[in-house]
Amino acid sequence: MAKHARLSASGAHRWMACPPSVKLESGFPDTGSEYAAEGTQAHDLAERWIQLKLKGLPLITKGRQTYPQDMQDCIDEYTDWVVEFYNRIRHECEDAILLTEQRLDFSKWVPGGFGTGDVVIIADGTIHIIDLKYGKGVPVSADHNPQLMLYGLGAITAYDLVYEFDKVDLIINQPRLDSISVYSTTVEDLLTWGEEVVKPAAKMAMKGEGEQTPGEHCRFCKAAAVCRARASEAARLAAEDFGEPETLTDEEIADMLGKLDRIVDYCGRLKEYTLAEALRGKKWNGYKVVEGKSRRKYGDELAVADKLREAGYDEASFYEKKLLGITAMEKMLGKKEFNTVLGSQVVKPAGAPVLVPATDKRPEYTGADDFKEE
Repeated sequence: MAKHARLSASGAHRWMACPPSVKLESGFPDTGSEYAAEGTQAHDLAERWIQLKLKGLPLITKGRQTYPQDMQDCIDEYTDWVVEFYNRIRHECEDAILLTEQRLDFSKWVPGGFGTGDVVIIADGTIHIIDLKYGKGVPVSADHNPQLMLYGLGAITAYDLVYEFDKVDLIINQPRLDSISVYSTTVEDLLTWGEEVVKPAAKMAMKGEGEQTPGEHCRFCKAAAVCRARASEAARLAAEDFGEPETLTDEEIADMLGKLDRIVDYCGRLKEYTLAEALRGKKWNGYKVVEGKSRRKYGDELAVADKLREAGYDEASFYEKKLLGITAMEKMLGKKEFNTVLGSQVVKPAGAPVLVPATDKRPEYTGADDFKEE
């Protein structure tokens, strides 16, 4: 049995927007990443602890080095939230059931398609699907999220004949970002989406048909660096002719802002790809690999301190003592203890203003006067 579906739920945003990307990616190895391995470890721990907490048993892995302490603290909070959420539902519906790590098969719409529902709760006409995102890059929205919607189709397939439900709640919990996103839909709407949107896209993706379509979804495509459509888009955007007058208009500047990130992202991916290939032995005409810049550092800090003491220097003159930073302090104490002891002492100043597209979900900044040049 394949470990991963060819048309995966996690990659649905990409292959639905750009069906040929599946064929393009086939020539690239699935190398994984440390972040993916970390996420797998966090999911494994979460499943164990949910089951233990539901049974009222002690967390037998708590404090052990099998899992990093900061991961244990984070998953402890997440699993507390899951159990509390389930108990609130059970208060209204005693027959509610909670399932973990459920295989959700949506192959009726996507050939060979399946995924794993981290937590599935069924009660009172509603099925709740909770997806744990352990990453801390950017908040992920559940609103019309294709991965979660495919999970919803899989849940309908798995449980519709056994339980009565007409509503599906799709939930993404990112504990490291304190972010919980919820999208509610109906069984009828999900089935319509599956037939009218998913099926046609999956059919094209399996055949390698359709138009290569550059966009935000290219971010996780393994073929992004060598995609001709993406290269053409970047070249076209970079070579745009603005003509007269000598300075850009406000409208032209605003238009360029929306294109810069895509040009820069493509160039970055291309540089990463060519370097990786060069390190594997590939020769690029006119280029070579050299050693980059580096900063000096001590080989053994304890040995350095010993040498200074032997030379007669006072320890206070070469050691700088300062309070641990918030991240290091939180890691040392654990999140709960940190919040209990130091929560009232932590302040979060307003972040520096950043210009983003109007579609960004963050509220508009109104304190521009605070950042004016003096």
